[in-house]
This record gives sequence, structure tokens and C-alpha cells, in this order.
Amino acid sequence: MKRCFTFFVLIAALLMVAAPLSAHHGRGSTYSDGEVTLKGTVTEISWRNPHVVVYMDVPDENGNVVNWGFENSNVVTLARQGYHRNTLRVGEPITAIVHPSASGAPVGIVVTIILEDGTEIMSRGDGGGNPADSADYPVVD
Repeated sequence: MKRCFTFFVLIAALLMVAAPLSAHHGRGSTYSDGEVTLKGTVTEISWRNPHVVVYMDVPDENGNVVNWGFENSNVVTLARQGYHRNTLRVGEPITAIVHPSASGAPVGIVVTIILEDGTEIMSRGDGGGNPADSADYPVVD
């Protein structure tokens, strides 16, 4: 009887842990499969989990400024790739290629970020080629 009770407690605990984990990455209806290219200026970098979020002001076709927010990987993944909270700076001009929100809101998930000099950084899924590893990329603490 004791063995049966332990088994059911273990199964219940596993189910309680598994449900939230499977719900986290349901992005299919949140973001579009298409990509948009945004050119603008960094306004904020939210360097925290569960995802790093970069905000930027982007002028629209009418000249109005729209503040976009786009998420990237988590802090640990980006740190392992050599990025840090000062890789991008507020006021820095960048180009971001993102999968935009399916609802049309000014949010998205980053594909890549391109610096003013043409260097691509923080590309999702590229697995390497991090310019932040080079000696001439400034590190500010």
C-alpha cells in the first residue's frame, strides 16, 4: 500500500511540474511567420529572465515614432554566447529583423539585430559568430 501511494504522489508531482513547462513556449498564434525590418534607436534594454527584451523607437510611414519591444533568448543563453547587458546601449541606432506580433501590436521576437556598422548580433539560432567575443568590441561594466 505504501509503495502504491508513493507512486501516485510521484506521478502527481511530475504532472504538476510538466504542465507549466509545456505551456511556456506556445508562440504559434502570438507571432507571425513573416519578418519585418525595423530601423530606429534603442530606448531600453530589459536584461532579465525569462527573456531579454530590447525596446526601440521606430518612425512609421507618417513620421510618428512607435516604440517597439522585441524579445530574444534568456539571460543565460545570451551570456553564454558572449553578450551582456551593455552589448546594446540606449540611444544606439540599430536595425532589427523580427517576427512581428500576429495581433499587429508593436512587439515581436528577434531574428537578428544589425549594428550601425553592419555587424549582426544576437541572432536567434545561429549558434556562433558572436562579434562580442572580438577584442575590438567594447565591454562596459
